[in-house]
Amino acid sequence: MKNLYQILFFLSGTVLLFTSCDKVEHPYQNVASIDLDTSLYPDGTWEDYLANEYPVFTQNTNTDVNVLIEDYTGHTCINCPTAADVAHGIHENNPSRIFVASIHIDPGAQMVFQESYPDDNKYSTDHTNPDAVAYGLEFANGFNFFGNPQGTINRKTVNGNMFAFTGTWQSRATDILNENNLKVNIQSVFNYYPSTNGGYLHVELEKKTSEAINMNSVVYVIQDSLVDWQKMPDNSDNEFYVHRDKHLGSIDNNPFGVNAFTPDAASGDKVMLDYSYKIPNGLDVSNMHLLIYVYDTDTYEILQVIKQKIQD
Repeated sequence: MKNLYQILFFLSGTVLLFTSCDKVEHPYQNVASIDLDTSLYPDGTWEDYLANEYPVFTQNTNTDVNVLIEDYTGHTCINCPTAADVAHGIHENNPSRIFVASIHIDPGAQMVFQESYPDDNKYSTDHTNPDAVAYGLEFANGFNFFGNPQGTINRKTVNGNMFAFTGTWQSRATDILNENNLKVNIQSVFNYYPSTNGGYLHVELEKKTSEAINMNSVVYVIQDSLVDWQKMPDNSDNEFYVHRDKHLGSIDNNPFGVNAFTPDAASGDKVMLDYSYKIPNGLDVSNMHLLIYVYDTDTYEILQVIKQKIQD
């Protein structure tokens, strides 16, 4: 992967993800040390957390591949509301297996439909983020990404194209569900503490194929809904438009994730990923969730995705 944003961590076969502060020793096998913000745990020492609240995952019995629709959109794009409705409709028809991330960026990160006007009374919100910019730059050439709205369905390339118009989103998603070729399993827990407005995400990944695939893992932070300005198909300005599943970036500000499995990993190998995360100011934790996915770094294809609530 050529993108400068990519960062890889390798440690005793385990991926360790960090968002700040204190380095502590971890008592569990396959985790040598974790650099986490231990201050987000309010109920005792970090040793108490490890002893009493660090999860022990049972065997993951899931057999189904899920789908991530990445809807590349913009708030001044007149065709984007229709595309958002298509994505949301596909999700609603299969809400436990199809998820949506609305990514506000265009090819090359030119901000064609994403420009904000902070001193104006409308379109003052900047819906972009550095991770989205990285995707706009990375996918600008060679992926059939040439404007908004377009989308990817598990970033799977069909007929030479990763990006597609809305008319094929449903059929692409259906084909993936029907094929159901599970290559990696994911399960997770988020321990949230209201008093610190943050907590810890723990993710277990299990490789389910003998194929030699280099796999990275990413965690998207998603805002469920936001009422804000949007240019509509009739070219009107809608002050009360509901933006759904807004992509806020990744939990560790790393758009292309960290390495989960190298090509020589065997089927049945497992890794643990740990993150600390504090809810940013101005966001409501009850209006947020995470999308955790694993993808093939050579093709960018997403192999599996799950949804994780932050607050139960």
